[in-house]
Amino acid sequence: MHDDATSATLVASRALLGIVARSLAPALSEVTVPQFRVLVVLSTAGPLRMGDLAERIGIHPSTLTRTVERLQHGGWITRAESPESRREVRVDLSESGAELVSTVTERRRALLHEVLDSVAPEDREAVRRGMEAFARAAGEPDARDLLELGI
Repeated sequence: MHDDATSATLVASRALLGIVARSLAPALSEVTVPQFRVLVVLSTAGPLRMGDLAERIGIHPSTLTRTVERLQHGGWITRAESPESRREVRVDLSESGAELVSTVTERRRALLHEVLDSVAPEDREAVRRGMEAFARAAGEPDARDLLELGI
């Protein structure tokens, strides 16, 4: 039974990865995968100090500095001195950065909706329960793993 569940989950994970890739593809003409990950973290966390952002993403602060400079140059984020300390820099999404994350998220939502529309109504509830159970069992992914995929 475990082998059947593992096989089914493996197939479903490939399908989900395909949806993630299709939803992200248009954004990759604008930013790199690691840059998009920075935008996603800022979209969920709000403005962050550089050190906190580096920690959340799981990268070295010097690597983040180069990424942030490129994102700021592209107009995707803003940087400003922290009101608490002039030595601290806070990073936040710009309007275009927020719009890019929203566009990818909405595209992903539409692709998922399209797939779920093809599932028989009586099976949709089973899919929902199964996905919730899987998410609970898997827990939150490690930031470094997500960085590799840009999600």
